Amino acid sequence: MRRKKVTIGNKILLLLCGLYFIAYVDRVNIATAAPFMQSDLSFSSTQMGFILSAFAYPYCFLQIAGGWASDKLGPRKMLSFAGILLAATTAFTGMVSGIFTIMLARLGLGLGEGAAFPTATKAMSKWLPKEKWGFAQGAVHSSSRLGNAITPPLIAVIIVAMGWRASFIIMGVISIFWVFVWLWYFRDNPKHHPKMTKDELATLPPYSHSKEQKRKKEHPLEKIE
Repeated sequence: MRRKKVTIGNKILLLLCGLYFIAYVDRVNIATAAPFMQSDLSFSSTQMGFILSAFAYPYCFLQIAGGWASDKLGPRKMLSFAGILLAATTAFTGMVSGIFTIMLARLGLGLGEGAAFPTATKAMSKWLPKEKWGFAQGAVHSSSRLGNAITPPLIAVIIVAMGWRASFIIMGVISIFWVFVWLWYFRDNPKHHPKMTKDELATLPPYSHSKEQKRKKEHPLEKIE
């Protein structure tokens, strides 16, 4: 019996599942590290409350702005930018020295994650057949919940072995590795992927980009040529 070949679109989905998993570990690792940070940096309970909530404000607003930017720039550039911001702010959290620097780190993480998730949805809409969009959303959200569940024991082991600062730096390195893989493998237009086949391309929605749509509106006679 002939084995069914894994499509490029499914590999892209697996890569996005990895993003959701890593992003949620980056987001909630502070909950496990908080008691050690509070003791080491002499934060009050009120200060820790502000630190823990700082992530949510830019995360909320960047959901909209990030989706708009992904429509303009494309998922390859936008998710690379968001991933770099995730990696940098996560690693920087392991180097903070006080309330000001940790607030910057958490705000930056909220900016990166807020932009990442609507952009990932944009990528899925280009790389998967319409009948698989629901499954794809379920897969990435399950990956995020898995990251949420695994984070406490994972970060606890790292903290015991190397300290709370190392837990953030290690996750920052893993996050930037994901960005390199994304840049290497992903293409905004599926037909530009070197491994794309005609059969798989035929199952995908027609590719369109805001710049191409604008050009067609400005030059409608191109359709006649």
